[in-house]
Amino acid sequence: MVEPVNVSPRRLLHGGALERASAEFAIKSEQWIDLSTGISPNSWPVPVVPEQVWRILPDANDDLLATAASYYGCQESELLPISGSQLAIEQIPQLVKAGSVAMPVWGYAEHSYRWQLAGHKIHWYSDYQHLEKLVNSGQVNSAVVINPNNPTTELFAQDQLLRILGVLQGEQGQLLVDEAFMDSCTQHSLCNLLPDQYCPRGLIILRSVGKFFGLAGMRLGFVIASRDFIQRLEQQISPWAVNHMARWVGQRALTDFRWQQQQRQRLLSRSKAWQRHLQTLLPTFKWFRSDCFVTAFANHEQCECLYRRLGQSAILVRLLCSARDGLHNTGHCDGAAIRFGLPLKSHEPLIFEKLRALKMERL
Repeated sequence: MVEPVNVSPRRLLHGGALERASAEFAIKSEQWIDLSTGISPNSWPVPVVPEQVWRILPDANDDLLATAASYYGCQESELLPISGSQLAIEQIPQLVKAGSVAMPVWGYAEHSYRWQLAGHKIHWYSDYQHLEKLVNSGQVNSAVVINPNNPTTELFAQDQLLRILGVLQGEQGQLLVDEAFMDSCTQHSLCNLLPDQYCPRGLIILRSVGKFFGLAGMRLGFVIASRDFIQRLEQQISPWAVNHMARWVGQRALTDFRWQQQQRQRLLSRSKAWQRHLQTLLPTFKWFRSDCFVTAFANHEQCECLYRRLGQSAILVRLLCSARDGLHNTGHCDGAAIRFGLPLKSHEPLIFEKLRALKMERL
């Protein structure tokens, strides 16, 4: 039986809101160190953008589609550039016949929020075995997987996802896999398994240029799906949804393979070192690492205390509840978490000094 879900009319809160933090803690925005997002602190080095890029309308017949199709290993006809994967998260549930959808208890809350707004019933799952049971029992006809998950960092195996897809295809359902953080571990992407580079019916993959490339302000992402689904989604999107600057920069960033390899190595080593340091300072929290962020889980009181103590020292982190708690407004039955983005290397000495001064091992 599906639990009733009351959707709040207000917008969900997200990281990166320095002005909100400034008002909350009465600290000027320029004094903050922002660790509240999962965006790489090392951005792809954007060259000088020619003046004509700013003067003319975006052209869908430029080389971006071919470049992205090569990068992701798919057909151009099964690929749609969008203004950040957030836009796809908002639009896709409206194109799927209202039914029941499996949703991770912990995950980017916009997914559950948007599917519920589109009239779908939410069934929550906590791990792969729980998801598989929901799908095999026929309780859901669609499923959302965030891979790797934000904020838990959990990564489902490709063969697990293909089994889920196979069952959902028999029910004319959809498997949406959000791979926004996949660029640093591309060997796990379902894009690698597209048969003859064609996307099978029922599979939708979301990719983002913002996180790994450190270009979130550019707002560029991609949807990979069957040709029919891409055509339907494209009709929902405005003709200039992706601005010319984003298309010009994105095309060049996706072809810079040397920088991409360096970035993967850099994020891996930096995130491992960041987790080790934080775990030493906060040994009572449960820690999980992704290449772009590190997450600490505990009860809500501990996380709230940590969030406030860091905020009073002008370090902004992301205080999180589960998507289920957020959508149901049920309190904190799933616990809470603090997500730490990776810092700029130049900020590390000051951050470490502030963290040591807080004596956080007492939390």
